[in-house]
Amino acid sequence: MECINCDNVKTIIEQPEYLLFYFTAKWCGPCQKIKPMIIKLMEGLDSTKIKFYTVDIDENDDLCEKCNIKSVPTFILFKDKNEIGQCKGADIVPVANLIKPYC
Repeated sequence: MECINCDNVKTIIEQPEYLLFYFTAKWCGPCQKIKPMIIKLMEGLDSTKIKFYTVDIDENDDLCEKCNIKSVPTFILFKDKNEIGQCKGADIVPVANLIKPYC
């Protein structure tokens, strides 16, 4: 999983693929619980269509504020700089449903 921050987000958001941002924190139990499930889900996807990035909320206040992150884990799907959808919580089903139409 590649980490994203305020320094590289402008370059990453320009990519032509769908982009799934995973807002997380090291201290967050639910974030750590879902992380292996997310890795497994992403391994089964076509990486030419969707890219996956983590955002540590403790290191990226500005980005979290821009994306209006109020809780973690939060997942936001982007395409062409626009938010397509989002889901929150440690349940893998909503995350899979969010990205399924685009993979």
